[in-house]
Amino acid sequence: MRTSGLMGAGLLGLTLTLAGCAGTPPSPYEKAAGEYEGVLPCANCSGIQVDLEMMNMDDTGGAYSLNSLYQGRSDEPMITKGNFLVLKDAGPQQIPTIYELKGAGGNTIYYLRPLDNGDLEVLDTHMQTIQSGADMTLKRQ
Repeated sequence: MRTSGLMGAGLLGLTLTLAGCAGTPPSPYEKAAGEYEGVLPCANCSGIQVDLEMMNMDDTGGAYSLNSLYQGRSDEPMITKGNFLVLKDAGPQQIPTIYELKGAGGNTIYYLRPLDNGDLEVLDTHMQTIQSGADMTLKRQ
C-alpha cells in the first residue's frame, strides 16, 4: 500500500515537471532569431551574397552580424555587427513588424520585413516593397 502511494506521488511529480518543461511557446521575436542568407541585386557587381545572423531578440530589438560579399568585386566579405530595432506598424503601408538594422554610426543598413514562411524581405529606404522584380528575400537557414 505504501509503495503504491510513493509511486503515485512520483508519477504526479514527473507529470508536473514535464508540464512545466512545455512552458510558453516562443514569441515571434524568439522565432525570428536565427540565420538568413540570400543574393541581393548589385548595380556594379554580379550580386551581394548576404549572410545575416539575428540574435538576442526581444520585442524592442536585438543584435546582428552581417557578412556581405560583393561577388566579382571582392573575395573578402564586409562584416558588420550591430543592433537592430523592432518597428511596429511602420512605413506608409503600416507593416505590422519591421526590423531596422543599424550601423556603427547609427545609420540604417536594411529594413527587413518578416514573411509568414520565416524568411525576411528586404525593403527600400521608405520601408516599402522593392518593385524591381528581383528576389529581395533572405531565406531562413
